[in-house]
Amino acid sequence: MTKYKFSNKLMFALVMQDEELCAEFIQRLFPGKKVKSITFPNDIQITPEKTIVTGVLSKSVRLDVLFEGEAEVYDIEMQVETEPELPKRSRYYHTSMDTHFLKKGNPYKDLKPSYVIFICTFDPFGLGRHIYTFENRCSEDIALTLNDGTVKIILNTKGTLDDVSPEMKRLLDYVDGKGVSDTFTRDLEEAVQSARQ
Repeated sequence: MTKYKFSNKLMFALVMQDEELCAEFIQRLFPGKKVKSITFPNDIQITPEKTIVTGVLSKSVRLDVLFEGEAEVYDIEMQVETEPELPKRSRYYHTSMDTHFLKKGNPYKDLKPSYVIFICTFDPFGLGRHIYTFENRCSEDIALTLNDGTVKIILNTKGTLDDVSPEMKRLLDYVDGKGVSDTFTRDLEEAVQSARQ
């Protein structure tokens, strides 16, 4: 049973179905942000991983934790093995989320901002950051953003820089197996123990 830690994909997906824990995670990632409500796709209770099929000939994706906030949509992925295709996976996940949430006939303005978040137990870029945030910007003028509403965030539990809040650092340490260090990580651990039962 020890293999079923919070960083296990299935355990992570099961625990994150708790709306309060999921909302607290987002609030730690975005300090000052208040998450008033979140909703999961209807079939998320049947299977923690949400499979999205974008077309008969298209590659389907299985998202760990897909949910919708009041103004945004989120996909959170646990990644414990080195993955060289992480950037292109994140691109495809954004496309799949947009296809899932934008109904036929609706205008593009109905697309909510979307976040694809990978929690990695390794540093995919080797720069020591706990967090890498990517948005579309103009190459000629990096102050100019495309403002298409897509954000890719890659969290690294092995970070060495002081680039996240203490609360987020404690969460990343917990994911990395360093144990409980505050109320939220204790709540996560209790949820893990309950799911093991």
